Amino acid sequence: MKLPGSRPDVLRTRSSSGPSPVGGSFGGTDSQKIMALDDFELQAVYYNMACAHSRLGNIAESIANLENSFKNGFDNYSTVRGDPDLDPIKKDRDFEKLMETYDGKGFFNPFGLFGSKK
Repeated sequence: MKLPGSRPDVLRTRSSSGPSPVGGSFGGTDSQKIMALDDFELQAVYYNMACAHSRLGNIAESIANLENSFKNGFDNYSTVRGDPDLDPIKKDRDFEKLMETYDGKGFFNPFGLFGSKK
C-alpha cells in the first residue's frame, strides 16, 4: 500500500555483496528514512476500502479488505455490524464466516440471557 503514514521507520538495503571487511555475514547497507502507516492507519485504510468496495458491489474485495482490517487489529465488531456501507455484504456467507472467525459472538440474541434448562 503506497500511502504516506505517520510512523517514521528506516529501510535498509544491502549496498555491497560478499562478507563485511570488519566481520559479519555480509557487506554494508544503505539506509533510507521512510514514513510508514501505523496500526490504526492500516485498520482505517482497510476498513474504508471494505466500505467502498461494498458500496460498489465488489463483495469479495470488500470482505478481503475487512479481513485485512481485522488482521491489523480492528476489533469494533458492533461498528461493522451496524455500518450501512457494509449492508451489501452482510448476507454473504463469506462475511458471516469472517465475523464468526474474528468475533465469534454472532448477532445479539436477547433470549440467550435466560440460558437453557437441562
